Amino acid sequence: MIAYVRLERFKCFLDETIPFAPLTILAGANNTGKSSVIQALLLLKQTVETSGYRLGWASKAVATQGSEQYVPKPSCWTISLNGPYVHIGNAHDILCQWSDKDNITISSAVIGLPDKILKLVLLYDRDRYNDHHMEVEDNEDFTLLHDILRNIRLTYIGAMRTGPLLFYPISNESISKMSVGNMGQFTVHCLHEFGQIPIGIKELAYIEPDGNGNKTEPKSYTLSYQTEQWMNYLIPGIQFEYKKITESDVLTMGISNSNKDTEYYRSTNVGFGITYCLPIVVAALMSKKGDVIICENPESHLHPEAQSHLAVFLAHVASAGIQVITETHSDHILNGIRVAVKRGIIESSDVAINYFNRDYSLSRPEMDKDGRINMWPEGFFDQMETDLGELL
Repeated sequence: MIAYVRLERFKCFLDETIPFAPLTILAGANNTGKSSVIQALLLLKQTVETSGYRLGWASKAVATQGSEQYVPKPSCWTISLNGPYVHIGNAHDILCQWSDKDNITISSAVIGLPDKILKLVLLYDRDRYNDHHMEVEDNEDFTLLHDILRNIRLTYIGAMRTGPLLFYPISNESISKMSVGNMGQFTVHCLHEFGQIPIGIKELAYIEPDGNGNKTEPKSYTLSYQTEQWMNYLIPGIQFEYKKITESDVLTMGISNSNKDTEYYRSTNVGFGITYCLPIVVAALMSKKGDVIICENPESHLHPEAQSHLAVFLAHVASAGIQVITETHSDHILNGIRVAVKRGIIESSDVAINYFNRDYSLSRPEMDKDGRINMWPEGFFDQMETDLGELL
């Protein structure tokens, strides 16, 4: 699990440290730096997976008799700012505009190894500001970053997710590397491929109390069954069926309402909420202890009750040993997590709240064992009270 990330001269941050916990909330107004923190984490993972070669690079262009030529430099590490996890743009896009130095540093540490600083130093060349690659300072910290982060399985589910479709794509990844995809586009393929395989962590199985309030043993631990159970917790009555059209290498998904005994309807006739939260549930149930899930706006297209229940589900996920980092604008997500703390599903010390102020500074409200929050900075989920105050 990631303990913190420190951003120096990265985008809107001159120097800010963001702490993480098993369950971390990133909150704040639009354009205050939340997505930049996620981009930094994704860039670290992308660096580990795509920068594993020493490449010949060239120094800045030198004018020679009216033309330009590049002077060779020794081989060095370079990384791409655009890849499978994040697409930032060019070098100018990543450097903080208020910086008086020409390097960008992303430092981090993992829980359990607090003294091991994982540092990525990007060397900014003002004459090559349009480049989509940047040189990396080669040091022991960079080698350590590779060694540790390579072993952390990270799943990123972005704010722009695949909604209801007539056909769902098949992943080209190997079975061992398959995931729901950054947009949740491979969720149906994962369910079709792994539906009859037990979930990664048995503690995440949905347990419905019997009539006397006692917990019962789940009927099945398979991914398919547990996905339906948790989806029913969010949206009652949901059932799925998956079909693979072999000739076209695509899949279809039907959705029914068992409470109304409906037929299976194509997902395009059901609505966005189901297909938007389904990747989050499936990704969590496919994860193992020590994995990291980053999810933007989990509340999208969901009814307030479902948002609150999804927050309780995320608390279960984090308490089972999977780190959850979520960016949210929903007070229902926040309050659902507070409820989960009060119920004892997750310890308050295992929840970190990072509130990004409009001046790009960070506030860190804390939660006690009853779900009460010790400080409410201006703009921190207070719009309902503001509006009601005017109405009254």
